[in-house]
Amino acid sequence: QQPATADVLRSSQMPMQLLCTPMAVLPPEDTPVQVVDTGSMGPVRCGRCKAYMCPLMKFTDGGRRFQCAFCGCINDCPMEYMCSLGPTGLRQDVNSRPELLFGSVEFVAPAEYM
Repeated sequence: QQPATADVLRSSQMPMQLLCTPMAVLPPEDTPVQVVDTGSMGPVRCGRCKAYMCPLMKFTDGGRRFQCAFCGCINDCPMEYMCSLGPTGLRQDVNSRPELLFGSVEFVAPAEYM
């Protein structure tokens, strides 16, 4: 069992580590990694830090801009990717965009990435 708080971890003086296994075989009960193909436009990315679109990006200005969750840069949303926002501030197409729902997705790279 891991310490519940940072104070408990500090007082225990126990080293803490995390083991990640990228591309591990998924158990049958897990949702498979979704594939996102944005066509020739390529994946939508932050103009400053090049982070890929993810559920943590915040859309503003009626869906015309997004704020990067990593560097805070305000980016213009590509015309092909634009969608209006609902009353809750979420994109109206959020349920049909795996990159806005899941923490892990596989992006199809356009020809210029190859």
